[in-house]
Amino acid sequence: MPKYTEEDLGRAKKLVADGFTVYKAAKDTGVPYETLRRHIFGINVTGSTGSGRPTVLTRTEEDKLVEILAYLARQAFPLDTSDICDLVQQFLNNLGRETQWKDNRPTRFWLSRFKARHAGVLASRKPEILTITRAKSLTEEVVGAFFSMYNGVLVDLGLEDKPDNIYNLDETGLSTDPRSTRVIVPSKSRDAYLKTASCGKATYSVLFCVNATGNYFPPFVVYKAKREPFDSWMRGGPPGTAYGTTPSGWMEGNIFESCFQTIFVPEITKKHDGQPTVLVYDGHGSHMTYRTAALAKDNNITVVCLPPHTSHAIQPLDVAVFKPVKVAWAQILKRWQRESRLVAVDKSVFPTLISQLWKELDPVHAVAGFRGSGLFPVDAEKVRSRMVGPGSTSRDDIPSPDEALQDAVLSVLSPEQSSETKAALANKTKRRSRVQNKSGEVLTSESSLQRLELEAAKRAEKGKKSPSSQQDRKLSKKREEKGKKRSSSHKIEKPSAKRKVTKLTTRSK
Repeated sequence: MPKYTEEDLGRAKKLVADGFTVYKAAKDTGVPYETLRRHIFGINVTGSTGSGRPTVLTRTEEDKLVEILAYLARQAFPLDTSDICDLVQQFLNNLGRETQWKDNRPTRFWLSRFKARHAGVLASRKPEILTITRAKSLTEEVVGAFFSMYNGVLVDLGLEDKPDNIYNLDETGLSTDPRSTRVIVPSKSRDAYLKTASCGKATYSVLFCVNATGNYFPPFVVYKAKREPFDSWMRGGPPGTAYGTTPSGWMEGNIFESCFQTIFVPEITKKHDGQPTVLVYDGHGSHMTYRTAALAKDNNITVVCLPPHTSHAIQPLDVAVFKPVKVAWAQILKRWQRESRLVAVDKSVFPTLISQLWKELDPVHAVAGFRGSGLFPVDAEKVRSRMVGPGSTSRDDIPSPDEALQDAVLSVLSPEQSSETKAALANKTKRRSRVQNKSGEVLTSESSLQRLELEAAKRAEKGKKSPSSQQDRKLSKKREEKGKKRSSSHKIEKPSAKRKVTKLTTRSK
């Protein structure tokens, strides 16, 4: 008789569906690990595993490997093909098993067949960069507190069923680099050149604003310039587009205030006629100014700031809009390069291209962004599914009871530090010293060290000549104060400049 019930098995399956590992779900519910694993991965215990040449790893070992790969992906540590080969090689070495592979390292053929055998569970994706700050900021406490506050705001304003009154705005950079996809070249060709008008390093900042029904406001374009814009920079864009300049080319507080007053407030007034609205955006310094807050209050706009470093999961534009925008922008750039016969995308051309982009904006993406971020309908679980684990690489957190596989995972994720790595980490934490040099002078590490030693020797020599003890310094300070008092008591008042002028004027008369 099994020591678990069908209810326990169902509860364990639900825990796995909610993000638990098979190992942890089995441990929490009392269901045997192998039993739960077979149910999750659909393994037929009594049936045949199929005909053909046996695989190097057994079916059980491959299933454990699949579970490890899924777990690491949820921890924001996904492995690429090279990492998987390292993992399998180390696992086989830990088992002491010899294979037909050279040094027990899997071949590309095995890797392709492994991915084909588990195509329903594993897939290849291009990873998105997630900084450690963002990973640590999106926690259960932060998500719970934010959605509790946000839902309360919607209820107080009566907007829980009015997506037309809920907005999100954020800016993104549109690069002029046309390299977006892989191209086809002869197999013997070592290089794949793409002829363009410029190097493609120019980036234009564009502010997007959209509501939960997919209605986009006109854009706000920020150019990098130290002076006022030319009229050609503002010709040909979407109707209602506003333009501004900053020395950096990025959003700044004063220009955001002007945009808020020029675009957002008039559009809100025209569309809602004084009805309450909610505007969600990140708490960047350029967005948080007194004048912006005053304008929002005067026009019945409630501003809701996202928690720091969480916009990748809670901001609708980041969740589902900006990615298809960049894809459409790449196609517009490619079309422009060919139609214009390789003319650079400068500030006089950009408004025309942004007008083409605005025609391709899809309301479906905006609606998906609000739904995927949990802002409308309000659903914190949408964000919780984007939370990653603590990223721990300790043995207890690896979801497998197999010690050989645990050791292999640890060797891939936390290899022993080389002497170069240790030296670089020590240099990073070492106290820095500024090296004095002349303009245009080039220094080596040896010459900079010699100069620092020379400067230290000069400071030490200077310290010997000056009072060294605290008592001597106090006595010197008292002598200076007494000397100042004596000189001030014997000071003769000189006639002011005004009196001198008066006397001279009198004499001239």
